[in-house]
Order: sequence, then structure tokens, then C-alpha cells
Amino acid sequence: MIKTNLFLLFIFVSGHALAQSTDEFALRYQQTAGNQSILFYGNLQAARHPAMNHPYFVSRQYGSARLSYRGVVYPEVMLRLDLQRHELIILSSEGLHFVLVPEYVDYAILHDHRIIYISNGDLPTGYYVVLHSGDFPVLKRTNARLVNVQQGANVYVQFIFPTVYYLYKDGVYHTIRNRRALLSILHQHRRELRQFLAANRWLNFRHNPGQLILHTVVEYERLRALEATPLS
Repeated sequence: MIKTNLFLLFIFVSGHALAQSTDEFALRYQQTAGNQSILFYGNLQAARHPAMNHPYFVSRQYGSARLSYRGVVYPEVMLRLDLQRHELIILSSEGLHFVLVPEYVDYAILHDHRIIYISNGDLPTGYYVVLHSGDFPVLKRTNARLVNVQQGANVYVQFIFPTVYYLYKDGVYHTIRNRRALLSILHQHRRELRQFLAANRWLNFRHNPGQLILHTVVEYERLRALEATPLS
């Protein structure tokens, strides 16, 4: 009976000490991580097969970013965006790669670009780069895709990056596949926009579609504002 009581006492004391040490560990973690502790939980980034290039937005290296997550703004975290899996990954101080819950991401500013996650509506689910956020927003969605490349007798795997641009107008996101489609959507000032593009021949849809779309939409907004300005 005495041995049984001593054994139960040992379990109680050990359990109490373990619970106390666990609580102390959690407290130290919260004090160290501060209000960023909510970011470092969930799934870790899965390993990927090697390829000739990488599937990340701008760089495979983590970039210093500003993140709004569940309504809380974190002014400086380390992020990278996987364009194949459409995962926004955060680097912890221990070197762990956590995948952020996309539905909790309000926005991120990464490599000087604003990134948002869309999971409902007319657009495919995933992360988008906001090229323009004026009266007529412009979004860019890139999907990294693996393809086989033949070089002599060898076959290599590499990523290609098909990209689609979207323009929001009249309550709908329109897909912009070429210059003609863009001018058709902005038909109210088609003639002026053609003149604008003729005077700015450095804007080329084939070489840099995002740049042409952005400058054309900004010019369209300027023309609309002039149209709405009452004559004095």
C-alpha cells in the first residue's frame, strides 16, 4: 500500500512538473515569437523533385515582406510564393518552411508587389499579383508548370510560367489575351487609346503584356476622369 501511494505521488509530481515545464516552454515561445506565433503552425512545405529552374515568384530565396493575416499586419516577415502549388510560405526563426492558410491571407507585399488570394467568384482559385488597384483593377495569375526538355540524348525537367491577365470592369473580370481584347473592353475610348499606344510604341503586348495593360488602363481612367469633370 505504501509503495502504491509513493508510485501515485511520483506520477502526480512528475505530471505536474511536466505540465509546468510545457506551460513554461509555451510561454517562452510566445515571448520569443511575439504576435507572430500564430503564423508558425500548420503544414510544412512538402519536398519537391529537382528541376532546372524554380517555381517561385521572382526568386527562390525568401524576401522580406509585409503580411496582413487574419486582419493583423506583420510589417516584416520572410516569405516566398510557390507558383506551382500556389502556396505562400513563411520562414520561421528555426528555418522551418510553413505554408500559410490561404483563406487567412488578406494580402502580402512581396518583392514590391501586392499579392492577394482569391477563392470565390469568376476567377480560378489561387494567388494573384495586383498590377493596378484603381477604378479598374488589373490582376495577374501565373501557374508554374513542369515540362520535359530534350537536350541531345538527355531529358531534363524545367518549369514554364503561363500567365493570364484579368481586368475588372462592369462587375466582371475579363481575360486579356491580346491588345485587341483590351481595347474591345475599353471601347468607350478606343480611338484615344489607339492614339496613346501609337505614341508609346515601347509598349508591346508580346514583350511585356502586363506593362501595356497597366499603362493603357491608367490612361483610360484619366480619360474617364476628364469626361466626368464639369466644364467651367
